Amino acid sequence: MQILLDIILVILAVEFGSGLLHWLEDSYGRPHWPITGKWITAPNMLHHRAPSAFTENSWLRSAAVLLVIGGVIVFGAWLIGMLTWQLLLFVAIGANANEIHKWNHLPRMRRGRLVVALQDARVLQTAKHHGKHHVGCKDTHYCVLTNLLNSTTRHRTVLARAGVGS
Repeated sequence: MQILLDIILVILAVEFGSGLLHWLEDSYGRPHWPITGKWITAPNMLHHRAPSAFTENSWLRSAAVLLVIGGVIVFGAWLIGMLTWQLLLFVAIGANANEIHKWNHLPRMRRGRLVVALQDARVLQTAKHHGKHHVGCKDTHYCVLTNLLNSTTRHRTVLARAGVGS
């Protein structure tokens, strides 16, 4: 039971972390910045203009930046003696976040039966749920792995109610 709980918590941690990074790149990333502009912000801006364009990328091209980040995390954890199976799972899922994200931009028939079954069971994020990120100001639904951590309310509304930014 503890292992299952650990797996669920790792998935939610990846979901939160990837959603936070997605929010940061959408909100603050600039394409002219050195390194992050070319490798993160510019592809993200293209994805918002043409959401299905990145479905033509290979797994390696989609995962390259995430693999580097994951490698740094694993190496750092190893150096300080904190390398655990949970951390390795976190990095493995995190490295595949863009691939999982891509599935929501593919036609249902190209996703594969297992992916469709997991989306239908609401284990993986559904295309309809993810589609909410690609409408309007694109200021909501930053998490791309599951439907669990995305708010149903636009973040600006939540911030306004909290008195932030007014």
